[in-house]
Amino acid sequence: MKGETQALHLAKMMQRYIHEESYELALPLVMVRRSRLKKLQVNDVLLLGLKTLEFVLIDGETICAKLVPKKVASENIVEIIELTGESIKTINSNKYEVLKLSFGMYPVKDVSLGYRVEMAEINIDNIRLMLGEKKLAEGSLVMTDHTIAVKINKVMV
Repeated sequence: MKGETQALHLAKMMQRYIHEESYELALPLVMVRRSRLKKLQVNDVLLLGLKTLEFVLIDGETICAKLVPKKVASENIVEIIELTGESIKTINSNKYEVLKLSFGMYPVKDVSLGYRVEMAEINIDNIRLMLGEKKLAEGSLVMTDHTIAVKINKVMV
């Protein structure tokens, strides 16, 4: 082991096998008119109908948990308040599409009630608007008339 203690050697070995699951952090799914999505342009504002900020953890096609922001001591965090296990519903509608507003993948050690993620890790100025696996646009969170909305910064062609 060339000068290493057994404990140090064991710790290095275990780090290769420790695996944190990654989940997609997103806003709750919203239904948007298909015609509205086709006309999406830079600087458009998409109202989400949310009065308070909420998040969901998504694993593939399943919404695993709901999260809400909280202030604990001097830290801003998001905490898991509900475990859901709901599958993402697709709709058969000529007028509406289910839109996912994703912040990206985040490592989560334990999906359980009370688990916390630091708000500093969440970039509210970088939201991906996804339709299934297709990225439609990028945007940022804004408040409009006391309602949470997304301002479109870039539209994908």
